[in-house]
Amino acid sequence: MARAKNNLLLAQVSGTIGKQLTVTQRAGQVILGKAKTKKGKRYKFSPKQLNVQTRFTIATEYAASVKADPDMVAAYMAVAKPGQNANNLAIRDFYNAPEIHELKADEYTGKAGQHIRVRATDDFRVYQVVISIYTASGVLVEEGNALQSRNGIEWVYTARNDNPEYTGGKVRAMAEDLPGNQTFEERVL
Repeated sequence: MARAKNNLLLAQVSGTIGKQLTVTQRAGQVILGKAKTKKGKRYKFSPKQLNVQTRFTIATEYAASVKADPDMVAAYMAVAKPGQNANNLAIRDFYNAPEIHELKADEYTGKAGQHIRVRATDDFRVYQVVISIYTASGVLVEEGNALQSRNGIEWVYTARNDNPEYTGGKVRAMAEDLPGNQTFEERVL
């Protein structure tokens, strides 16, 4: 792929030239590439390729829903770099799940009002962090949304119930981004 700058001949051109060269325009730049050849035989896709195609279809549907919401377009465009648009960023966001960097439950000793902290990031935005607290026998004590701190990376959950059987239990954090990708992390208490 080549890029042409200040070329008067290609300034308003797009398409395929002589079945050898394809010219496209993007972000004010002219991009030259090899023309795609069509084959007469129908290609049979593998299950893995079909899965990739299905995921891309879902990603483009998510991007279309973003484009239909002016507030979401503005949010994506606020972080866009030159040559990017809300559609590109929404598709990239769809493919990238959030990351949980740290699940800190050191302050939690089974009492209501104690904090559990999570550091989570995403390529665009973490939508929510949900904390679940379990006893040693696996019984769910409580579950709820953590609150995002001012730095935008740390999320804090305040326990609502006493948990006398917290020793040997576990804390589970789930971080979710706008397209619905989820990441989980667990810590034994």
